[in-house]
Amino acid sequence: MHVSTQALNRTRRTQEERRAETRRKLIDATIIMLQDRGAAHMTMAEIAHKAGLTRGAIQYHFETPKDLLKATVAEIAARMGGMLKPDELRRMDLASRIDHVVDTYWKSYTSGVYVAFLEIAVQGRLDPELGQAVRETLDDIETDRAEVWVEIFSDTGLSRDEITSCRTALQVVTRGLALSKMIAHPDDAIHPEIERFKEMFKHQLGAG
Repeated sequence: MHVSTQALNRTRRTQEERRAETRRKLIDATIIMLQDRGAAHMTMAEIAHKAGLTRGAIQYHFETPKDLLKATVAEIAARMGGMLKPDELRRMDLASRIDHVVDTYWKSYTSGVYVAFLEIAVQGRLDPELGQAVRETLDDIETDRAEVWVEIFSDTGLSRDEITSCRTALQVVTRGLALSKMIAHPDDAIHPEIERFKEMFKHQLGAG
């Protein structure tokens, strides 16, 4: 029986789509288990059950559990890195743009997805190979993120280095406040700090 090239391509695409869907389910389940159980206590069996799959599916798509964690880091980084849309932001006035960027970073660092990342990062501290994979994954996207910031704030008159420094300051402040919230402080204690930082940020970028 003759099978057309078009039919073969459709079959191949369908298989690739199924593989991608299975990988997505496993990574999503891993993120949830990292939040609920922590990297040190979750098991591959729990991840498979949460994804509605078998352990064999993990072994088929990821050679080792560590490979699954590496893929999860890449997915978390992609989700967090894709939250800023330069085209949309450039249509805002500078003050509104800064408010949106700070709020986006705050939402990102107080999300369950970031908790999952922290779990992997802590595990990586004790596992040099995993730790190296985490660093390499983040390094790969760091340049792209810096370019996004330069694009978003290119009309401020600041140099590339100054814009990058602003980004670093925002990361340090929001990560620190997010950790403070996670450990002890309620929202009503943190919110005024976020608002004060926005005003400082606006002054630095020339919006106020």
